[in-house]
Amino acid sequence: NAEYGNELMLRENCVRASIYHFKFINFLVLMEFLLHVWVLLFVGVNCLTEDELAAFTPRHPDYTDTNTGLNSVVWAKDNNDGSQTIYTNGIPSHETWTFPNNLTRNPNYIEEINTTLNIFSEPIMRDEPLRCLPLGYLGIATSGVVIDSWFPSQQGCPEVMEFEELDICEGHPSPRNQYHYHHYSPCVQMPVCGEPSTIWGVALDGIPIYGPIGEDGVQLTKADLDECGGKYDSSGRYKYHMTVDPHYSIRCFRGEIRSDVGKAASLFYCTCPFDDTLFEDGPSHSQSTGTSNCKFDKSNTNAPAVCVDNYNATYDIGYKWEYQERD
Repeated sequence: NAEYGNELMLRENCVRASIYHFKFINFLVLMEFLLHVWVLLFVGVNCLTEDELAAFTPRHPDYTDTNTGLNSVVWAKDNNDGSQTIYTNGIPSHETWTFPNNLTRNPNYIEEINTTLNIFSEPIMRDEPLRCLPLGYLGIATSGVVIDSWFPSQQGCPEVMEFEELDICEGHPSPRNQYHYHHYSPCVQMPVCGEPSTIWGVALDGIPIYGPIGEDGVQLTKADLDECGGKYDSSGRYKYHMTVDPHYSIRCFRGEIRSDVGKAASLFYCTCPFDDTLFEDGPSHSQSTGTSNCKFDKSNTNAPAVCVDNYNATYDIGYKWEYQERD
């Protein structure tokens, strides 16, 4: 009986130990989950990770642009003060066509245009997206070339693919002589079927822009994304994605913009696809008569700019061009 009692006690102790072990494992899983939530709510997730910052580099460091005779300079860093900075001199680090170009009837040149973009180290998401996008660039690709919307600065807000043929890297110079992309360029990142895309660029609101293949290895379309062209990944991180169908890239901003973003306040006014009246006398990137959508706090550069949509939502030229019969 004593022997049986000892065996019974040993089994009970083993059962108790298994239960305690199971509870301890569940406790660890719960603590890991709560830590993840705490990080998201109170610490935040960097707009750009160290690996993503390191991706901002010339595609071919020794390449000399044939239009300007210059080399590309692009870098990104964390300033350890709540901000991150991306710099580019705007010179492509890959082949382009020769501009001006008679074939595409683009009269503009490619020039060195220094651009410094300041973003929050931790993204601040807006309650409502900023749908009225500014004139000119909306972000910077990892190659150092700026990214514009899919509408060129022309009256009628034509879709860029029908307005002008782009070069071999899907770019061309603007009236300001700034070389830029309107949609996905394989010269920045060549997609690999079945492999998730890596970072392709960053938007003015600091949210990273990824390529067209999702984390599950499946190519994304606009049907997979929200109205701004982005989605949350499995870790809860929001990213924009480039797609092969319109609107190709960013449609609106989901994040707040810093007051020292680096882009001129005069360019934050509503243009295409909602208003083309500023282009009646031709495209202009140097002067604006529009109403600025954003107020920048010059006394506190760490503060978000106060941006609101100033547009007539019933007057969407881009919508008419895309979905309705063209005259």
